Amino acid sequence: MVTIDQYSVAAIPIEMLFNETFLSIGTAFVWVQDGKFFLITNWHNVSGKDPNTGMHLSRTAAEPNRLKVWFNQKGQLGNKIAKLISILNRDGKPLWFVHPLHRNKIDVVAIPIKNFSDVEMYPINTLQNENLIVQVGMDVFVLGYPFGIGAGGFPIWKRGSIASEPEITPVAQLHIFMDTASRPGMSGSPVIRRSWGTHAMADGNISMGPSIATKFIGVYSGRIVSQDPLDAQLGLTWPASFVSEIVSGSKIDV
Repeated sequence: MVTIDQYSVAAIPIEMLFNETFLSIGTAFVWVQDGKFFLITNWHNVSGKDPNTGMHLSRTAAEPNRLKVWFNQKGQLGNKIAKLISILNRDGKPLWFVHPLHRNKIDVVAIPIKNFSDVEMYPINTLQNENLIVQVGMDVFVLGYPFGIGAGGFPIWKRGSIASEPEITPVAQLHIFMDTASRPGMSGSPVIRRSWGTHAMADGNISMGPSIATKFIGVYSGRIVSQDPLDAQLGLTWPASFVSEIVSGSKIDV
């Protein structure tokens, strides 16, 4: 019997396009709220710009105007089906939502999408999500597509660890530092904590079941780029609470 982890079908590969021209690859996942579906990924993926500097990521200054999203095909586990999703309106203005307060200072967007009849969405906020404790030094997994779609169409589970105190987010800083080495295609990946057997819970209790427990931590947005070949290999994760705030705020980017 083949057993596929439910979080492996939640992370989906995306391609950033300008018309028919391929620009880059990334990762996304689906969120559902009030019966509406949203594609969650990084702001820098859809804008083509560095959120800190506003500079273009591409040497050609190209900006995507649509995404090719490789959803899970309904009834065919492991198979992907591509859907083209416009991210700009007819006037060239963004269709994605940003955080209502911090805007693109949080490198996460929500793109309204329709519920395709031939697609299985697997919204991440409908999956098993236990209230596990999250502390500095703990291992987490980044679920993404560093090389595009691989064998079976499933993501790579890249292990990392929490490198800053989660409790200071968002009071002192908006992101959580992660100790991990990653590739650009993992931008937009969901980050999870996974526990087996005995689980340490956020309320201080110990749970003996279920046998596997998972907590959705947030959205990964890649490494801090450095010119130093011996850099610290730190990445950024934006807490999961920001996703629902972005969706609920429905603030269109400008």
